[in-house]
Amino acid sequence: MESSPQPVSEPLLRRYFYSGWAFFMPYLFLYLLYYWRKWPVNPGSGSHVPSLLHVYWALHAINMILGLLTLCAWHQHSRRSTLNPQPSVFQSFSLSAFLPWVLLALIFYIPGAYLEWPSDPWEHLRRINEWSAGATVGAHSEWYKSSYFFAYSLVGEISAIHQLAWLDVYYTAICLLLCWQYYRLALATGLSERLSMIFVLLQVLLFGNSAFSYYRYYGISSSIYAQVGSVALVRLGLEAAAKKSLINGLRTSFSSFAGLTSVFWFLASACCLLAFTASNHTQGLGIAALGLSAVVIWRLIAWKRSAFWWFAAAMIALSAIAIWKFPRDPNLDQLYRPQGWLSPWYGFNILSLKSPAGDRMLQILGTIGVVNLVAGLLLLRRNNAVGWLTVMPMLALSVPFIAIPLSGVLGNRGAPINIVVFQRMFFAIPPGLALVSLFQQLFPKNQRNFCAKCLPLATVGAALVVFLTVPAGGPHYNHTWNAFFRTPDDLCMKAAWLSHAQLPDEPTDPLFVATTGIGWSKIAQHPGSTLFFPERTGCVPAANLSAIRLVLAPHAPANAIVIVPRSNLLYTPYSFAALCSLHWLPQETALAFAGANELRLMSSASGLKPLSPESDRFTYFSWWK
Repeated sequence: MESSPQPVSEPLLRRYFYSGWAFFMPYLFLYLLYYWRKWPVNPGSGSHVPSLLHVYWALHAINMILGLLTLCAWHQHSRRSTLNPQPSVFQSFSLSAFLPWVLLALIFYIPGAYLEWPSDPWEHLRRINEWSAGATVGAHSEWYKSSYFFAYSLVGEISAIHQLAWLDVYYTAICLLLCWQYYRLALATGLSERLSMIFVLLQVLLFGNSAFSYYRYYGISSSIYAQVGSVALVRLGLEAAAKKSLINGLRTSFSSFAGLTSVFWFLASACCLLAFTASNHTQGLGIAALGLSAVVIWRLIAWKRSAFWWFAAAMIALSAIAIWKFPRDPNLDQLYRPQGWLSPWYGFNILSLKSPAGDRMLQILGTIGVVNLVAGLLLLRRNNAVGWLTVMPMLALSVPFIAIPLSGVLGNRGAPINIVVFQRMFFAIPPGLALVSLFQQLFPKNQRNFCAKCLPLATVGAALVVFLTVPAGGPHYNHTWNAFFRTPDDLCMKAAWLSHAQLPDEPTDPLFVATTGIGWSKIAQHPGSTLFFPERTGCVPAANLSAIRLVLAPHAPANAIVIVPRSNLLYTPYSFAALCSLHWLPQETALAFAGANELRLMSSASGLKPLSPESDRFTYFSWWK
C-alpha cells in the first residue's frame, strides 16, 4: 500500500513542535510588542487593546489545537508508511515512543516543585504571582525575564488553594522540554536513540548545583528557559558543523535556492534562540557561547589538524594581552587573588580543589562530574565533539582573557562576592554525555545487546549504588538525592500557604505583621501586600510594641493583619538540604514559626480581634482595630 501524500504544512508544523522551542517565539514577540507599546497585561484596564494575558490564553488554545492536529497526522503517517519497515521508535506513534518520557515525567511530578523555605524557588513563585498586580510589562520587577509571564498565564489565575498542585504540572512540563533539548543534542553528537535516552536520564540525576538538583531548584525559574535556549543553540550549531566538508557545504548552500533557504532558516533560528535565551537569563548567552566555541574548535581541528596549534597560540597571545593591557578591576588584586578565586596567571583557580573557585566548580560537577570530565579528556584523543563540549568550560575559565573581564563584570554587579556566579558557566557541560559517548566508542558493535541485556541489570544496579552512596554535601556534591526527595509539607510552608488562601474578607493592600517565613509565603501569594517583620527590629515583639505600633499607625484602623503561627505546624526538626549545602541554617524553618506567644500577647495588648476562629491547623489571624 502506497503512502498517501502528506500536506505541505504538516512537516513544517511538526518541526514547529519537534524543535522544543519554536512555539515560544509568538509569545516572546507579543511580549516585547506589549512592552514597547505599554499595553495592559491584565484585563480590566479599560483599554481597547486586549490584555496580554488574554492574548497568551488565545495562543495556548491555538497551540493545543495545532499540537493535536500534529499528533493525529503523525499517527496516520506512521500507520500508512511502508517505506521504513523498521522505523525508529521516535518516528512511529507507539507506546514504546512515549513510555520513556512518561516515566521521566513521573520522576519530576512525584517529588513536585521544590519550595522548601527559604530556598530561591519561593522568590521565583513570587515573581510569577507579581504579574497579578502589574499594569504593564515594564512595571514588573523582573520584566526582562519573559518566562515568568508565560508561567503566570498558565498558573497565575488559579486560586491559591489549587495553585501549588498545578505548579507541579507546569514544573514537570518545562523540565521535560529541557530533557528534550538534551535528547536532541545527544542525537546530534552521533549517539543512538537508546544511548541518548540513557544520557537524558543521567543528566536528570547528575545535573545540579551544590546539594541540589538543577531541575528541582530552577524548575520554575527563568533560568531553565535560558538553558533550553542555550542547549538548542549549541545543538543547532553542532548540526550545521557536522557536515563532512565545511567549505564544500558552504559553497553548496550558496549555489542553489534550496541551499539559500536552508541558510536562511538556520540564521533565523539562531537569531530567535538568541532572543529567547537573552529574554530569560543572560547566563544562557555565556553557556551558549562556550558550547558554540567548543563546536567551532572541534570543526576547525577536524578540517585541519594544525588548527589546534593555531588555537593554542591564540590563547597564549590573548592571555598575555589581557594580563598586561586589559584594564583590571581593583578587586582582582586586592580580593580575588589573595582569597584564591584567581590563579597566579589571573585565570579562575578551578584547578586547585582547595580554593573557593575549585569548590564552586565541584558544586556543579560533583564527584561523578569529575569522572565525566576525565571521559571528556579521553574523547579528545580523537577530536570528539563531546570531548570539547565537556572540556571547554574548564579550559575557557582557566585562561586570563576570559577570567579577567568576567570577574570584573561580576564583581561590579552590586558586590565583589558576586564573583561566585562564575560557577554557573559549568552548566554548559552536558552531565554524563562524555561517559555515554565513551561507552559507545568502547563497545561500537555490541552496544545494542549491552543496552538490552546487561544495562538493566548490572550497570543500572551499580549506577544506583554509586548515586545513592556518594555523599550529598561537599566536597562530593551528589545531586541525585534531591532529584527524588519530596520535601515535607511543613518545610514548604504548605499550612501557611493554605491559611493565607482561606483568609476571608481581606482588605485592600493590607499590612501584614508576621515572622519572615510565614510572611514571605503571604507575599509570594499576594505580591501587592506589604509585610513587616517584628524580628528584624532586633528585639522581642512584646518588648517593642511602641515601634510596631508606630509602623502600623498609618494603616489603622482596618488595614493591618497580625499572623500568629501555631506551634504544631512544624514537625520536621531540621532541613537535610540545608545541612548538606550550608546555604541556610538547618533549623531556619523553626524561626519562621517562633514568636507565637509574643505575637499573641502583642495582639491582645493592642486590642486586636480574631479574624477567623482559632484552629489547630491554620495560622491565627487578627485585625488591627
